[in-house]
Order: sequence, then structure tokens, then C-alpha cells
Amino acid sequence: MQEIVKAVSDELQNYADRGIFQNFSQVPSSKGGFVDFRFSWLADSPFHLKLNSSKPELELKDVLPAVPFRSDMDKAFRTFLSQRSDVSIPPHRRLDVERFAFNCRNRQQNLSVIIGFRPGDAGDATKAAVNLLHEIFNNFLAEGPYQNYMVEVFNEPEE
Repeated sequence: MQEIVKAVSDELQNYADRGIFQNFSQVPSSKGGFVDFRFSWLADSPFHLKLNSSKPELELKDVLPAVPFRSDMDKAFRTFLSQRSDVSIPPHRRLDVERFAFNCRNRQQNLSVIIGFRPGDAGDATKAAVNLLHEIFNNFLAEGPYQNYMVEVFNEPEE
């Protein structure tokens, strides 16, 4: 399990060292096997990437807050997530469903993405999580009908 934590931590630290992430921190949980990583990127509020090294899985926790369950946006996001593995997506942007399991969860109107992986794939799963976060903000939100959502939830300027 420590190898998984190290691989994820090293990968995220690499993004922070290159100046992509700001305010990067790692917070071990009192529950064994859980580590919460926090960083600022793409939005004012920090992102939370939760590692469960015993499963192993990564969770982009509450990546889209204030999204009612079964709303149009919830359904559209689930469709977006499933389409990210389609062969029409360029390979460098495509989600690798052969190596990783991608699932979406909506709890208390907060959408999270869970990425299951094999222990030896922790570093690549971390890269997949970061790339997916980028896709969510630059494709799903920016190219979709979500300008008001971005203004209200992420304090993006109105344009």
C-alpha cells in the first residue's frame, strides 16, 4: 500500500513542482489506507483527490458541486464520462477502460469521479485523474451550456 501512496504522491508532487498546481498538500487520514491530496488548479476553490490504497482507487471528490441527482447536468456529465473512452477521442485524451474503471457518484448534490486501478498503475491512474479534471473544465463545462454554473459555483467571470 505504501508503494501506491508514494506513486500517487510523487506524480502529484511533479505537477506542483512544475507550477501547475498551487498549494499542494497531502493529508493522511486516521483511517488506514486513505490519503487526501489537495491542490488549487483551474478554479478558486481547492480540489480534493482522495486515495484509497487498499482498494486501490482514486476519487476526484466533489469535482462538480451543487448538481442535483438525476438533473440534466448530472445525466450529461455521466454521458460525457462514458464518451471519454470512445475511439473517436484522440488516444492521448481517451480514458483507458482496459486499465482503469471510471465511475460517477452523486452524493448530496456533489458529483465525484472514482477511478479504480491495479496497484502497479497508481502513477498512470493519477495522470488519468489529472487529465480527466482538465477535460471536465475545458470540455464539459467550457463547451457545454454551463456558463451560469461556472459563474455561480466556481466564481468564473461573466463574459
